[in-house]
Amino acid sequence: MELLAVTEGCHTWVYAVVGTVVLFVMVLWRMRAPVPKGVPLISTFEPFWGTTRDMKATMIDQKLTTPPLYNLAEFYKNGFKAFGWGHFGGRYGVVVVEPEDVKFLLKDNFNNFVKSKEFIDIFHPLFGSGIFNANGEQWKEQRIVASHMFNRRQLRERMSDVFGTHAQEMVQVLTKGTVNIQTIFYHYTFDCINSIAFNREVNSLKGNAKDCAFQAAFDKLQNEIVTRFYVPWWKIHRYFQSSSQERLIQENLKISAEYMDGVVDSYYDENGAVKEQALLGDQTLTGLFLEYARSESKTYSRAFIRDMILNFVVAGRDTTGSALTSCIEYLCKHPEWQEKLIAEAKACFGGSKQEALTFDDIEDKSPIAEAVFLEALRLHPSVPGNEKVALEKTRFPSGVEVEAGAHVSWVPIATNRYKKVWGEDAEEFNPSRWLGDKAANYDDYMYPTFNAGPRLCLGKNMAILEGKIALLTLFAHYRFAAVPGFVCEAGEVACVEALLELGADVALPVTTNNYTAVHVAAAHNQ
Repeated sequence: MELLAVTEGCHTWVYAVVGTVVLFVMVLWRMRAPVPKGVPLISTFEPFWGTTRDMKATMIDQKLTTPPLYNLAEFYKNGFKAFGWGHFGGRYGVVVVEPEDVKFLLKDNFNNFVKSKEFIDIFHPLFGSGIFNANGEQWKEQRIVASHMFNRRQLRERMSDVFGTHAQEMVQVLTKGTVNIQTIFYHYTFDCINSIAFNREVNSLKGNAKDCAFQAAFDKLQNEIVTRFYVPWWKIHRYFQSSSQERLIQENLKISAEYMDGVVDSYYDENGAVKEQALLGDQTLTGLFLEYARSESKTYSRAFIRDMILNFVVAGRDTTGSALTSCIEYLCKHPEWQEKLIAEAKACFGGSKQEALTFDDIEDKSPIAEAVFLEALRLHPSVPGNEKVALEKTRFPSGVEVEAGAHVSWVPIATNRYKKVWGEDAEEFNPSRWLGDKAANYDDYMYPTFNAGPRLCLGKNMAILEGKIALLTLFAHYRFAAVPGFVCEAGEVACVEALLELGADVALPVTTNNYTAVHVAAAHNQ
């Protein structure tokens, strides 16, 4: 007992000393960090804490009554071109909203802005050295290899069949009554990306326990990792495992890693050599990378293959699953668009709605479904904000100047609602803005939902096709209505309105911890 007391006392002193040193260094750093010039500071900026306390209140505590993260509404509605923000510890930066500034950041001055070391460190357990967490040649090589999978031939010949088949499975899962629609969408997109990218049939829509357990752990892992942005001393917590967030990260990282190691092992034989059947050429992402490695006489580690798979699981599951959830939210609030979508679905299916839709069934025949999908993503982008760091001092077209090392964020949820671009109805759900020739009015910098420039989302066309097939298949069978309050298995009280607020105010990278309950209304069989 005496030894235990001494040990605990030592730990207390270690925490105290380390914490004091870190605090002192951060204060000194903050005193020397340049505040962006000529840019209005976020209104909740505090002289000592910066915006850290506001961000913690919204991101970690999820107190939706606190001022919104970044106070987006206050700034973009009033026409500000950019605004400054800061974190405790000396990290300052700006958020750009104007499309010409977004274009300068993502295209015109692309080489001057990179993923920050902070971003890479924070997300390393999740993304490793995969494409989302890479810069320079490492990023370029992965993009070139992966790009061969996202072509029109693959969309037509392979992907549409996968989407159509799994969409029909989704219809079979749905029954009349109250359902957690986001969970169903995440299972749907998880099954699709595994079939397409890795030639694996995981059947999470059918309730495969192992795959569902991985997804649950994976969601918790993402939710906890993102809180690191607002805890400057998270590395201390990680080392000592002294916070609930870091303990949850380790717990769920272990579950995710064990699952992914099993996936990676399936590509190798008992001697550690790549199995020939894993080399499926351009049929799968894994095959593309392994074939590329063989052709270039190089070897990818198992850790890299695991990172690559996880990056594309996030890209293929979370973003589209969140987008489809947003579609249902808005369609529940605008039943007139449900009726238009139902009519289009009947036309696309023709005589039999039991058969899976194909690329040819919907090509040039589904403008309503595409308009709904794009409009939901305009108001509720799956990745509401992102950031890079400047390598050199630079000046944006709007006149904003940033120093080398400054963090620069672009925020689709703000740019997508900017009245200067979208008009006075910018915050209204209006899919008609995408119909006919109107869509040509908006470029990637006015609508940076899918990123833009050299890092434009490789799977943009795949996501739109997947979303359209899912919507048309569902609305060929059902109507949906929002449930004003619904207690999910995880214990949260969820409703459509809460999800909308959470996505807009909290700005999570993906809405993985939110639940939307909807009522599956009577089927329309006529």
